[in-house]
This record gives sequence, structure tokens and C-alpha cells, in this order.
Amino acid sequence: MGGRCNYRIFASVLLILMIAGSTQLLVPTYLDGYLAVPVACGQPVDEYPLHGPRIDELIFKYYATPDAQVAAIQRGEIDEMSDIIRVKDIEVLSKDPNINMTFNLQTHYCYIAFNLRRDTTGDVNFRKAVAYLIPREQIANELFGGVVVTPMLYEVPPSFGKWYNPNVKTYPYNVEQAKKVLEEAGYTLGSDGMYVDPTGRPMREISFISPTQEEAPTSFEIVRIITDSMRSMGINAKQEAVAFDALLTRVYTDRDFDIYFLCVSNLGKYPRWLFDFYHSSLDVPDGDNSPGVRNDELDRLLTQFRHEDETEEQAREDVLKAQEIIADIVARTPVYSRYQIEATRKGWTGQMVSRGQGYFAPGAWAWLTVHREGQPFGGTFSASVGGRVRTLNPMFDTGAYDQKIWNLIYEGLAFSDPEGELIPGLAASWDVEDVILTDSTLGKKITYHLNQNVTWQDGAKFTSKDVKFTYDYVIQQQIPLWLPNVEQIESVEAPDDYTVVITQKSRGFFVFLDASFVPIVPEHIWRDVGENWRQFVPSQEVRPTVPGLTKEIGTGPFILTEFKQDEYWRMTWNPLYFRRHPSKTFQGEPTSVTQSLIPVAAVVIVALIAAGYLVVRRAKPKAVG
Repeated sequence: MGGRCNYRIFASVLLILMIAGSTQLLVPTYLDGYLAVPVACGQPVDEYPLHGPRIDELIFKYYATPDAQVAAIQRGEIDEMSDIIRVKDIEVLSKDPNINMTFNLQTHYCYIAFNLRRDTTGDVNFRKAVAYLIPREQIANELFGGVVVTPMLYEVPPSFGKWYNPNVKTYPYNVEQAKKVLEEAGYTLGSDGMYVDPTGRPMREISFISPTQEEAPTSFEIVRIITDSMRSMGINAKQEAVAFDALLTRVYTDRDFDIYFLCVSNLGKYPRWLFDFYHSSLDVPDGDNSPGVRNDELDRLLTQFRHEDETEEQAREDVLKAQEIIADIVARTPVYSRYQIEATRKGWTGQMVSRGQGYFAPGAWAWLTVHREGQPFGGTFSASVGGRVRTLNPMFDTGAYDQKIWNLIYEGLAFSDPEGELIPGLAASWDVEDVILTDSTLGKKITYHLNQNVTWQDGAKFTSKDVKFTYDYVIQQQIPLWLPNVEQIESVEAPDDYTVVITQKSRGFFVFLDASFVPIVPEHIWRDVGENWRQFVPSQEVRPTVPGLTKEIGTGPFILTEFKQDEYWRMTWNPLYFRRHPSKTFQGEPTSVTQSLIPVAAVVIVALIAAGYLVVRRAKPKAVG
């Protein structure tokens, strides 16, 4: 997240850690609006183009509580944990002589959101009153020691530079202002000290859902503090704690909520997420417009910004206007942004920081570049996945924990390099030209020239047919997660095996970026999924033509080769990976791993290159160490 870091806050972090006696903190330096933290041993990493992975195995492990994660990394059960937000955990880990701590700014914020489809929460005056009742400074000080998070009033914060509008309406903590807003809207206090709505009926009970205290103690406490603030002023609110995966289903699929609390990260260089969050076309099950915002003028501005504006200046003008409407609607209201604080056991090096993400965020380059000191290749790296994983379906799962895994399996036509700049992915290069469509619409034609050495992880040939299938599938099925990326596509053609031509019915500033980041899925697996994409769990379906594999098949650097739901996910490096490090070869016996959730005997997959296919053999399952 660009912009200047808050030195007062960061200085407090350093002070606390020095008082705690830490000598393990990797002190960051300021670089172009970001915190640049040296890698564990200070060694340089590879120059672009990037290759990987260097490790043989990557194991993600699930821990139900932050305490369990901290204990695991101290025991050496895992090598890395991210998203550390509790001050006590920072203090404990910073004093551990076997652990390095890193701090990075990230494009992230946490917010509360209202269901505009329901009475009371559908009243903008009620929403504004609640926004005034969020004690952001209290939350920052009580729960984070005033050092881990920055209280936040703007949905697009100042760190986004020229894309940030400083003139929007904000709602700082002010109880008297909250009372004034309600009373001017016709709400009155009843004899029991609770508000009566403008119709004269007692205000109904408002449910504020949060993760459970065990899964996410700070999120639970944040909702408790805000709910207490609401009740103390006379709003009939209660906290409802639910399991994280159930929370996501209620919010995104069922729309069954009054108010919820969640966080979002990896927002990128531009505020393109505003379209996803607020355009009425995404007010559909599993769309990101979970509050149900429907505003014609906002739709117009967001459509122009995301799809139609041809210059950066035009896009900026429209998104600044959109921010004013968004602030007045108060469908979401931000609470805070935080640093990405990570802990890595000593002995690992090569980690490459990704701008605005930190080291080990979903899709970050560190997963490819990390390796043991003195051992450039091989070994097993274990990390906490961070939270409950649902389906590992790249067309459905929006959760960061699922994305942390499937981003290493599936890839798009382009990547973002560690600085956030566009670089070739499955496409080796591309040509972009302006065109006039048959109806005189001004559009763009993007010709992608695919890499010719890409193979699916089951050995099948990757071709332009897979790319065309993926885009056509997203469009035909209207898949909300990727719909904004394909909305302006007029046609997708595959004139030969290694050429894809996408014609866009717009010359918008972002249409090329949008089109290039859709994860490509294999036609030979997904063509039979059809309209059942929500129910499809590829990791739990057997790959019938290749014994031992499931349908969790991509082109990426890691193959999912063994997992036990809510325990661990073992991933083996993909020897067929087209960006494989040229110096990485098999050393000794290939790694054996098991696939444990297939409803038949567990199967070991031994990855060997043989006539361009994966050769598999059976063996007994083994436990994760």
C-alpha cells in the first residue's frame, strides 16, 4: 500500500521490542512508500526472470487458535507464520533466538458491513450512527497496544496517493453525533433506554456476526467492543460468533446477516476493488457486493472507472466521485489497517518481499525463492495456513486461506512481479491494439502468445483451448469472483495451439490488466462441471485417467499431493513447471507423498518425468511430521 509509513506507530513497535529484549528484529528501511525488510541472512535473491520453486515440499498446516500457531513455530513444527496481530505474540516471538520477525506495510483494511436489504440496517441514518460508534482508537490501543494497526476512516486510504479522495464524508468516533443522526431521523429512546424506530416500534435486535473467539480472538473482541458501544447508546445489538467458513457462507452465498466484520488484503496498486464491492452487478450470491448496494449513479461511475475510461486521469476523476457516494451510503465502514507481521525460523533465506503484501501472502514470490541457508535446493518448508480452508476451488473461494494454496496451483496469462508490475505468465508475450467493432464500438484486441513449454500437472498438454475454455466458462456461468475481469470481453479466439486473441468491447485503462489475471483451468477436467461450479471440490474428486491424482490440477509450481481437511495440505514441487529453476534437478530418490482424502486407499504420487507424463505408484499412507 503506497504512501508514507507512520513512523510514530512503527517507532512504538521498535521501542516495545527493544524493551522486551529482542535482538531478532529485522529492522526495515523506507523505500518508495513501503517498508523494505532484509531477508533473513541478508543474501541477494535471483534477478528477474524468477524461477522456482527451490524447495521440494511445502506443507500448510491448520491451527485452530493463534496460541497454537505460536507454540508450533517455537517448537519448530512450522517454519513460518503470517498475519501476526497480537502484541503478546510479537513480544514472545521476538525474544525467541530461533526466530526472525519482519514488518511490512500492506494493502489491507478491516471493516464492518451492513445488509442494506433488511429493515433498520437498510436505513442509511442507522448505518451512519453505527459508524460514529466505532471506537477505533480504543480498539487500536486495547487490542493491539497502539502499535500494530492504524485506525482508518477512508475506504481508499491516503497511501493510494492520487487515487485517494480526502474530501469524502468520514465518521470518527462521536457518541453525541450518533445520537443526533438517529434522533433527526425520527428514532426516539423508549422507557427502557433502548431506541424506538421512526414507526414507533421498538428497534428489532441487530445481530452482529463475528468469527469465534477461538478462531480469531481479536476479531471477536473488536465486534464485542463495537456491540457494547451500540448497546450503551440504546441500540438493541447482540454479537453472534460463528465458525469462519460458516461466516463466509452466510455473508457471500446466503446474504444472511445484519452486520459483519471482515478484512480484505492484497488490494493492488489501484482501487479496482471498489467495483467488486459496490457495483450492483455483483449483488448476486457469491459476489463481493455482499451489502447489496444498488445505486445507479455509483454504477455509472464505477463502470466508467473500471471498464470504459481510456486514460488514467479519466479513471481517477470517476473513482474520486465514486468515493463520495460510497462514503455517503455507508454500506461498509473501515476500522483499521495493519502491518503484515511475519515470523520465520532461522536457517531459511532467499525470501523475496512482495510490494504491499509482505513475504508469504497468497501468490507471493517468497514461496518460490525460499530455501535453506547453504542448501539452494531441496528440503521441506512448513507454514501455518492461517485459518480454515474450504474447497480450494479457484472459481469459488474468495478466502485468503484457500487462495494461499490454490494460487500456487493455478496461474493466469500474466503475473505481478514483486514490485507489482505486470510480467509474462502463461503468456510469453502479448500485443495490444485498438480496434473498431462491427457495431462501431471502440475496443481493444489483445493477442497473447503462450509459452510452448507449459504442461498441466497431470501431464496433459496446455494449449490455447484451455484459455478459451476458461474465459468462455466464466462468462457463460457468470461466475461472480471473476466476472469483473471478463465483463468487457466481446470474443475469445484460439487460432492455433499457442495463440489466444481476446477482443474487448472497451478501450478502458484497466481492461488489459483485468483480462490477464483470471486463473486458467484445464478444459479436460472442468468441461463436465457445468453449472455445478459452486459445489465442485476438485481436491476431493479422483482424476480417473491418471491413477493417484485428484482433479486439483493446474500449471503452477506446486502439486497438491496429500491433505487431511482441517489439518494439513502437502504440496510437492512440480517437475514439469515451465519456470522451473534451471539448476534444480532430482537428487536421490524422488519425494513420495500421499493423497489421503480419496474414498479409496491412500495413494502415493511419485513425480517422475517420463514421456512427458506423471508416473504414479501406490504405497502406504504416512503421517505428517
